[in-house]
Amino acid sequence: MTSRIERLLLVVTPAAAMATVALGLRVGAGSAVRAAVVYGAPASGAGTGLAWQVVAFDEDHGFREPAPGLALDVTARPEEGLGRVDPTPQPPEARPPREARWHGVTGEDGAAEMQLPSAHPAAYLEVRAGEALLAVGDVAVPEGPALAREPPASSWASFARREGAVRLDVAVLGQRVATGFPARLWVRATDATTQAPQAGVTVEAERDSSFLPAAARVTTDTRGWAQVVATPVGHAVSVVLHATAPGGRAGEWAGGLYVSPGAASLALAERVAPGEEPVIDVVVPTMRTTAYLEVDDARGRAWAAVVPVKAGAGEMPRATVHAPPLAPGLYWAVEAGDPSGASQLGPGSMARPFFVAASDEAALAFGTDRETCAPPADPREAGRVVSTCLALAGATPVPRWTALDGVAMQRAHDAARRRRGLAIALGAILVAALLEGLLLLKASRSARASLRDALDGEGEGSEGAGGPGRGVGRAWTVAIALLVAMMGFALMAAFLARAG
Repeated sequence: MTSRIERLLLVVTPAAAMATVALGLRVGAGSAVRAAVVYGAPASGAGTGLAWQVVAFDEDHGFREPAPGLALDVTARPEEGLGRVDPTPQPPEARPPREARWHGVTGEDGAAEMQLPSAHPAAYLEVRAGEALLAVGDVAVPEGPALAREPPASSWASFARREGAVRLDVAVLGQRVATGFPARLWVRATDATTQAPQAGVTVEAERDSSFLPAAARVTTDTRGWAQVVATPVGHAVSVVLHATAPGGRAGEWAGGLYVSPGAASLALAERVAPGEEPVIDVVVPTMRTTAYLEVDDARGRAWAAVVPVKAGAGEMPRATVHAPPLAPGLYWAVEAGDPSGASQLGPGSMARPFFVAASDEAALAFGTDRETCAPPADPREAGRVVSTCLALAGATPVPRWTALDGVAMQRAHDAARRRRGLAIALGAILVAALLEGLLLLKASRSARASLRDALDGEGEGSEGAGGPGRGVGRAWTVAIALLVAMMGFALMAAFLARAG
């Protein structure tokens, strides 16, 4: 009976070990996870809190799919997690709130723009979708140069040719144009020798297939400025301007415009009064149904939204958006076709500057060019000066960083699960190897006992029956079986260690 059980164990042990290994591998196997990544941005001076972005997605074996229409709940705590304590006593009204909450729904790209009602950086974030935890942990904040904004590019359009006694310079509102939508170009005429502004200069724009001016000619004002409204067509737009001064002097400017392919049209007031909501009209020239809109200032990100756009009969997709009231200052409304487009101001993005001020004169104080934004001698020209002042306000992307990575959290959980599965599989192999070794060693001892009995036997009959030879052969068989079993278990353990 004992011999039968041992033989049964010799057969069943490897099978049981394989089944346990398979169970361990299943326990440690990776699976599709739903996670979220929070992208931080510096706070603005608008008094609107933190405008951060959350992107939720499903990841399976390195492939990510956005999670649209997902209801998210975010909890931010300014003092937990990193354990930051301000040693300077503060009155209760100046202390940051203990907790800030936000609720929103992701768009078609799995992105949502959250507005945390606090200007203090959050130290701890928790992102949930119902009961599922998508991201949690301390907020990562880069230091020093990582948060530095790039200086804005020159607002003056580049030229290939500029000649004549009348010198022309061209500034494009927003520094870029969108094909198919009217663009506003501000042309400044000065004396080529003295650099003095030239009033009464007639500026004529050549009309061709890529540049369609609304008027044949315009005239500069007392400060030497004239506005040319034209519609660019295509992605390579060349502009040729001819200037004629009252005394017969002339000048010419030829250059190109920076076209942002697929960019939307943004329309809003150049000046908004404090306490009023900026109203932004967005028109999208493509078939996309979502626009990513944000408002930035020189310090950071003031507000952002994922805007659904809809097309009416015979119209392009459009939407009208109301931003929250902002503190006085200079701002840029930025639109992009993807969640990260506004952070780069690359193709498909559009920027429009505007002021928040009580009057045109107050708005000029926020201008970036001191000479152009100087208050005019005639107050009636203040509105026109505001326009030229905005044309020289170059936009620059607001830096972003990964504040919280839920994928890292999910990968840590997967790693712990893999370790548990590997421990189960290797433990099963170890137990099976020990049991198999014990059984084979016992069989080997039985073989050696049989060999001794055969050697002690008398008579040629037992030798003729092959007693000693048979015992030696059985011992060798058991030894080989033991070595093969150990090698098989060792190879399986090596494979699991490599796979883990």
